[in-house]
Amino acid sequence: MDRHESKCIQEIVGDVTAKLGRVIAVEEKNQVGIDSRVHKVNALLNLGSDAVHFLGIWGMSGIGKTTIARAVFDRISTHFEGAIFLHEVREQSKSLEILQEKILSKILCLKDLRISSVFEGSNMIMRRLCRKKVLIVLDDVDHLSQLDALAGMHEWFGDGSRIIITTKDKHLLVTHEVDEIHEVELLNQSEAIQLFSRHAFKKDYPAKGYEELSKKIVHYAGCLPLALKVLGSFLYGREMAEWRSEVERLKRIPEDEIIEKLKVNFNGLREVEKEIFLDIACFFEGKKKEYIRRVLDSFDFYPDIGIKVLIEKSLVTVFGGMILMHCLIQEMGWHIVRQKAPEKPGKHSRLCVAEEFAAENVVGMWLDLSTPKDVVIKNEAFEKMKKLRLLKINNACVSCCPNCIPNEIQWLNWHGYPSKSLPQSLQPEKLVGLKLQYSHVIQLRKGIKLLDKLKYINLSHSQELTRTPDFTGIPNLERLILEDCSSLTEIHPAVGYLKRLQLFNLRNCTNLRSLPKQIILESLEVMILSGCSNPPSSVVLLKSLKTLSFRGCKAMASRTWRAFSSSWLLGQKIQDSMGLVLPSVSGLNCLAKLGLSDCNLLDGGFPCNLGSLCSLIELNLGKNNFISISAASIKSLSRLQILELVGCKRLEILPQLPPSIEECMQIIVHHCRVQLIY
Repeated sequence: MDRHESKCIQEIVGDVTAKLGRVIAVEEKNQVGIDSRVHKVNALLNLGSDAVHFLGIWGMSGIGKTTIARAVFDRISTHFEGAIFLHEVREQSKSLEILQEKILSKILCLKDLRISSVFEGSNMIMRRLCRKKVLIVLDDVDHLSQLDALAGMHEWFGDGSRIIITTKDKHLLVTHEVDEIHEVELLNQSEAIQLFSRHAFKKDYPAKGYEELSKKIVHYAGCLPLALKVLGSFLYGREMAEWRSEVERLKRIPEDEIIEKLKVNFNGLREVEKEIFLDIACFFEGKKKEYIRRVLDSFDFYPDIGIKVLIEKSLVTVFGGMILMHCLIQEMGWHIVRQKAPEKPGKHSRLCVAEEFAAENVVGMWLDLSTPKDVVIKNEAFEKMKKLRLLKINNACVSCCPNCIPNEIQWLNWHGYPSKSLPQSLQPEKLVGLKLQYSHVIQLRKGIKLLDKLKYINLSHSQELTRTPDFTGIPNLERLILEDCSSLTEIHPAVGYLKRLQLFNLRNCTNLRSLPKQIILESLEVMILSGCSNPPSSVVLLKSLKTLSFRGCKAMASRTWRAFSSSWLLGQKIQDSMGLVLPSVSGLNCLAKLGLSDCNLLDGGFPCNLGSLCSLIELNLGKNNFISISAASIKSLSRLQILELVGCKRLEILPQLPPSIEECMQIIVHHCRVQLIY
């Protein structure tokens, strides 16, 4: 064969291959939004570069990873000396040698190739492909051993090669050090309607009269391509009555085909990660990540690593500080809990329905009603729940409280708790969180009981509460919230020795007569005294304090603060007959936010040594009665970024600010009559 014939053959092969590529691409006609997604992946592949490039395509089950990878493969495979798309590596991973044989046989056009070990296969791939420009797609990888055997390193392949990996586990891609990771996004609403219609009606839009039912199905599917295809195909050609029946069925019974595919990632979790997933699915979806972390930590679930694993495996996401879960992933979690005993709620591990009380296997109960509803809880309701570690009741109007709460309880959250105190029989040695907002509690309990695991107490808006518990038995308390406990008159002296306390909220405790004489809160970061009638005269010993609010503290009439200030606070200024003189704040080197709004401050009423707050970023002086601000104090606040003066109606003059502050500081002066800024 001469050179001219060889060139002709190459041109013919190239032309035929290109046409085949276009024929294959016809299969994309049932896909929606594929062009834009392929474009994004091609941009990440950097096809113009001669470097070997590994790209990971990551996302939840059924989101379209394989579809995108297949479309990319079909469009670019003709540009490589050899190409192969290995489908469902996870399901074939028991025999990695066979997968290695497929790669070599396809790219090298070999027949009857036999590989005796994974080690041999890896070496052969490296030796035979290191000078070839190849395209390899490894679809649905779920273990690092698969990558090590099939595409171990960049050096295995020739210049310009591209290796595409689809997976539900981001950490696999990170560990394998791929060059780029592309996260697949859900379809938007219009794309979802179009994809569903192509399967349900064989056209791009719903049939007349089926528009609303189609929207309900798409909403149920959460715009997930897998669910849209399955449900659309099932409903094709059916009558409207059958459609309505299916919509109602899906509210109670999930589609098995969808659930089973979504369960793959759950099945690969470790046991503690499964517990975290089920707790989030049943109780915490849409809640703040930090709150969830605290609760799960109380169960010794190691949430920092556990939540990270769920994110990497596409089971949850974090957005705006909240943990979110796709609606079908959440439904899969509910299904897992129910399937152990479909007809016997008492056998379920987690409950969310009021009618399911007295279930012996329950570890968590979450009765969070959207609107207030009368709920009858019998005295013996919790007697059988020996394993109960989490209890939340919200918007349930309960006339009387059960006399027994399980001692295994670790997180007790009862909004509107009806009793005057906790049951005397309760010995919650494992209790970590106690949240009884809007309760009828007068006193939590009498006597000292060691609760060394208890870290969080929230009794806010419990307006019958008159005194706090003895904190001697709660040495590890980190957060104490007593906001709007308007009947609270005294706080137990032991609060002053809580060395781990980080947040102390006494907002609107208007009848509080005094605070303890000895306060050694070396870890305290946030102290809120807003609306208190008797704020302290100084806070200089709280060396870790970052946020301090006196908002709305208009007077300091009680003499009890004088005794208070002589012990743990070092201030000298007390009540001024014309207005409030606030405490000394010198020594608060960590303080970043100080709220002094609506404190009836007059000229000369600023805290002593305000300028010594070297870390202060935000200062709120709004709604006060001074005419001017001390230039010396403001000038020294070198890190100040926000100065709020809203509603300072008497303010006429602002002091000169150093250039370093003027460049970055935001001054908010609404409803002021400032005439001059020097």
